[in-house]
Amino acid sequence: MEAHINTELEEYNYETYKSKVQSLFDEGKVTGDTQSESLLNTTEMNLHRMKRHDAKSELSEELLALASKSTRKMTWYMLIEGWCADGSQNAPIIAKIANSLPEVSLKIILRDENPEIMDRYLTNGGRAIPKLIAFDAETNEELGTWGPRPTAIQEKVLAYKDVYPEMEKTDFALNLHKWYAKDKSLSIQKEFIELLKNWK
Repeated sequence: MEAHINTELEEYNYETYKSKVQSLFDEGKVTGDTQSESLLNTTEMNLHRMKRHDAKSELSEELLALASKSTRKMTWYMLIEGWCADGSQNAPIIAKIANSLPEVSLKIILRDENPEIMDRYLTNGGRAIPKLIAFDAETNEELGTWGPRPTAIQEKVLAYKDVYPEMEKTDFALNLHKWYAKDKSLSIQKEFIELLKNWK
């Protein structure tokens, strides 16, 4: 597969992605194919979460030290939507990690605008996001993927669904964000430390 995924529609960096989500929200709309009051409300909360992460979340010394030694030129593509709860928790951290790597270019693309790409990177048969795909920018080698959430939180999600298979979406979302708050982005940072070691 080519390192630079050919997208028919627009690519964003993290800042322009947030601006896109905000501008649509200001118009009473959300990204993606489906429009609803529920998704609009979730998008509003996600905008607040991203701002909070941008202001308060910090990368670990171990991750920063590893990033400072990284010389491989990479292109990271992240599939996401503005209403995605996991995206609001993980995209800001991924952006911070990418920004700490001078040789990495992070390109954000919307899932529903790029189904042919999304369908190459399904999770258990589903279009789960956020999904990050890393490429070597010089050799076009696909290095690996990450997503849609840290393994530690994914395990909690699966265990919770086993116990409460018919849970309300609001109850699930509440528990999900409690897990993220308690985790303080440590799990995703640890996973990216291992990924960067493999990708160096």
